Amino acid sequence: MKRKIKKIGIGRGRHPPVPDYAKYHFTKKELAVYVIFETAFIGLTAYLFYDSIAAFFLLIPFAMISLKKKKEQLCQKRKQKLEVQFRDVILSVSSSLQTGYSFENAFQEAYKEIVFLYGNESLMACELRLLLRRLANNEQLEDALLNLAKRSGVQDIGDFADIFQIAKRSGGNMQAIIANTAEVISDKQAVRIEIDTIMSEKKLEQTIMRYIPFFIIFYISVTSRGYFEGLYHNILGQAIMTAAFIIYGIACGLSDRILDIEV
Repeated sequence: MKRKIKKIGIGRGRHPPVPDYAKYHFTKKELAVYVIFETAFIGLTAYLFYDSIAAFFLLIPFAMISLKKKKEQLCQKRKQKLEVQFRDVILSVSSSLQTGYSFENAFQEAYKEIVFLYGNESLMACELRLLLRRLANNEQLEDALLNLAKRSGVQDIGDFADIFQIAKRSGGNMQAIIANTAEVISDKQAVRIEIDTIMSEKKLEQTIMRYIPFFIIFYISVTSRGYFEGLYHNILGQAIMTAAFIIYGIACGLSDRILDIEV
């Protein structure tokens, strides 16, 4: 096993930094893009709903909340990407076990396939390098899998790690158990992909509907100057526009929850 680990560039030594999938950190490019977008959005909102510079600064907390929500969305997407790549790992491991490989060697073969499919810096390639380093340092495979499951927070990985640990301790038919688990995970993800395909059109409609109110207000403001003057710079008008903005926010939140379908 040592010779094979050395061959693919994975040896003994200190563990590399361990990613935490519960948190997401913007890259500099992402942060710049999202800050510009949020600044433009609250600027447009302040102009269309209140015609006030002061409203721009009052809306900044909403931009911060939006950035936090974006982080959560990107964090979830990263988990889904890891889950898809993990399915390919399990399918590869199952195939290798059927041809007579040991578990450790099966995961090394899976590493090669993941690098070929997704690249050397993909999420699962990094995780497999970490897992193989743990094995090279004489850690148990089930402990390495449980560590990945705990950090990722992905249910399929957690289920597989638990099944693997129980089956190895009880001396069950590991090949059959892993093959069956791989099939279940694959079927589950196939259902999720089908749902995402069906919902993609609805999500596009949702995005369009979100910006229609702004387009309507902007169009009327440009074509009929003074139409909204009665709603600006007075308490009653500002209260009406604030209520409309709150209803708009609630509608956006409800649409997100309706389209958020978990398998």
